[in-house]
Amino acid sequence: MNKTCIIDVSVIFVNYNATDMLIEAIRSVMQHTREARYEIIVVDNASPDGGAQRLSDVFGERINLIKSNRNLGFGGANNLGMKHARGQYFFLLNPDTLVLNPAIDLFFRYAEAHKDEPIGALGCILFDAHYRPANSYHYFLTPRFLLLEAFGKHRQVRLQAVDEPMKVDFITGADLFIPRRAIERVGMFDPRFFMYCEEVDLEKRMADVGLDRLIIPGPQIVHYDGGSYQPQQGRSAHRRLAQDQSKLIYIHKHFGRWCFLGFKVLFLLCRIPAYLNPHYRTADNLVYLKMVLTAPQTPRP
Repeated sequence: MNKTCIIDVSVIFVNYNATDMLIEAIRSVMQHTREARYEIIVVDNASPDGGAQRLSDVFGERINLIKSNRNLGFGGANNLGMKHARGQYFFLLNPDTLVLNPAIDLFFRYAEAHKDEPIGALGCILFDAHYRPANSYHYFLTPRFLLLEAFGKHRQVRLQAVDEPMKVDFITGADLFIPRRAIERVGMFDPRFFMYCEEVDLEKRMADVGLDRLIIPGPQIVHYDGGSYQPQQGRSAHRRLAQDQSKLIYIHKHFGRWCFLGFKVLFLLCRIPAYLNPHYRTADNLVYLKMVLTAPQTPRP
C-alpha cells in the first residue's frame, strides 16, 4: 500500500454495471467537496455496460480509473483501490449514492479533530430515494442472529437522525470513511468474501483490536440501494447464493469449527424452503443446496 499521504481523502468507488448512477455520484462529490484535498479512484470490475470507457470519456484525468480484467467483487476491488490510494483516509462510497452536502469535508474534519481516539470507521445515517432514513448500520452477525433472520425474527435497528456520534457494531459498506492507519492495523478486506459481509468482517476485526465504528451527525448521503444489480435473468439466484455463502464463511471464520458445524446443520434445515423455491430454476436451487452443503469455500467470480 502506498504510504505517501499527499492527499487527505481517497474516495474509492467500485463499478459493476452501474455507470449511469456512478457518473452522478462522482459529480456530487466534486460539487460538494471543498475543504479536503481529495482524489477519486474508480475500480471498474469488468463492467459489461462499457463503463470504463464511458467514465474515461466523461471525467478524463479528473479520476484515477483502474480497470480490472475480471470481477473482483466488492472487497477485492476496494482492496485494489486502496493499494493505489494516496490519501490518509479512505472513503469507500457505493456507485448508487448521491452526496447532498459537504459530507467528505465533515467526515475529514471529524476524523482530524479526533486523531487521538481509536477510530476504525465513520459513517452517517443514509437516506433512501424518498429521503427517509435508510439501512446505515447493524449488529454483528452471530449464529443465533442468522437463524432468527431465517424466520424473520432477527433484531432490527432503529433508524433515526443522530445528534451526536454513536458507536455501532458495523457501518454498512455504502459509505465507509476509514483512516489509513486502521487498515494498516487490521488489514484490508478478506478476499474470501466475494460479495456481502465484507464490511461486517472488516469491522469485526476492528472491534477485536479496540477500534470504534461511529455514526456521526452532519453528512448527508442518499443510497439508492441495489443500483449495481440490474434486473436480469438469473441475477436474483446469484444474489441469494452470494449472500448466504458469505454468511457461512463469516460464521466459520469468527466462531470456530464446532460452533460452525452445529450452525450449519440448523441452517440446512431452516433453509429447506429455499431448495424448493419455485421462483428459481431447479438448477439454481441445486447449486444453492450444493453451496450450503460444501461451505465454507472460497467464492469465485
